[in-house]
Amino acid sequence: MIRLISDRRDFKENEYLDSFFTKLKMLIIMSKAFLNGYPLEANRLTEIERAAEQIVKDCVEWQGPVDNFRTMAETEKKFSFNHIFFQRVKLLATMAKSFAQGTPMGSYRKIALENNIRDLCEMLRYIPQKEASKNSQVA
Repeated sequence: MIRLISDRRDFKENEYLDSFFTKLKMLIIMSKAFLNGYPLEANRLTEIERAAEQIVKDCVEWQGPVDNFRTMAETEKKFSFNHIFFQRVKLLATMAKSFAQGTPMGSYRKIALENNIRDLCEMLRYIPQKEASKNSQVA
């Protein structure tokens, strides 16, 4: 008899990854909203602070087994990130927590936040060359 059950560890790790990237995307969106001058209510600012704190904790836990960002793990079919990615994520979390707490941001800090968001978005959008060539052949 064949058992078609997924490994619990894989499920838990995928859930953990989904949670991390969901919070990261939320921080990116809220930071862009702040930079564009949209009003952020008290409950949103509280959520930004909570997400930022959790992301920093997750980055610290993850940095041990991390390899190289620009490689695709053949057996696991997922990206692995390097310390530069995690440093950028921590910087975003720190800056987001800062503006959520009401700390004034000058023009240079806003430029740094914009650049960091742009670089993170570029890293998250990266598609390996093998996958890109397959996708272009299908279309």
